[in-house]
Amino acid sequence: MPSPAGIPSQGVLIFSLSIVIARLSCYVKSHRRHERRKRVKVLIFDIDDTLYPFTNGFTTHRNGSVALQYMVDIMGFKNREAAAKVRQPLFLKYHSTAKALAVAADEGLLPPNLDGSPRKFDPQSLADYWSKNAAFDMIAPDPPLRKCLNRLKSEAGLHIVAFTNAPKRYGVKVLSRLGVSDAFDDGLVFGVDDVLPFCKPERSAFEAVLSRVREAVGDNGIEFEDCVMFEDSMKNVRAAKALGMGTVLLLAKEGEHDGNNLGDRGVKDDPCVDVVLGRAREIGDKIGCLFVGEFPC
Repeated sequence: MPSPAGIPSQGVLIFSLSIVIARLSCYVKSHRRHERRKRVKVLIFDIDDTLYPFTNGFTTHRNGSVALQYMVDIMGFKNREAAAKVRQPLFLKYHSTAKALAVAADEGLLPPNLDGSPRKFDPQSLADYWSKNAAFDMIAPDPPLRKCLNRLKSEAGLHIVAFTNAPKRYGVKVLSRLGVSDAFDDGLVFGVDDVLPFCKPERSAFEAVLSRVREAVGDNGIEFEDCVMFEDSMKNVRAAKALGMGTVLLLAKEGEHDGNNLGDRGVKDDPCVDVVLGRAREIGDKIGCLFVGEFPC
């Protein structure tokens, strides 16, 4: 039953309560985090708006016109306006186009196939469409970032992991465009298609990736406390901190962020945030302790 006017829906109340609980947890952890540095083994990087800045415009382009045109060209919507009505509420909830469309398919919100059968969603088709139609030239190669990531591997012996809420194939192309592919060893790049039906910030998504990391590097002793998460999404930062990870918030320009329309804008003084960076390449200048495998500084 719809909520009476002026009264938040049950879903909104539950979501708001989850944020309050997460922030209270972070307040407790923030009083403990500077007692001593901890040894870390794994750095987990989101890709979009983390390894490159949101301010280059690529995310707005990809999540706007390209994602909606995919829904018209491939998913059978009549126009972008009709596509947006289905996608936007689900994207607001999940911050992942692939997860949003998977849920839309499960809930029967996609247009039926020509034969009247229910339409399904394949995340690989989204990856293919983005790969062919997104303007990847908006992403510039970043040699300083490549040097930084490879130093973290060679000097500190850290495992460098990528985990995106976009399809893996798309994420791999972004890493290639940035020129940082060699920093991520085989088996250490993960997309939403590796963890569906879950996605960040769900605990099960992080647990699935941690399990795969342990297997890939041959270390079953790695725990969340041994990891540092680099993210632009406050939902994901709070989730990572609740699991025991160190956290680095990427905030290219305060007040300008993909999360502005998602209730997910970066908050630099949030107790879940250990460190704030404007660009990932600033690790050497602002988090030098990582080069000896320690965090926070």
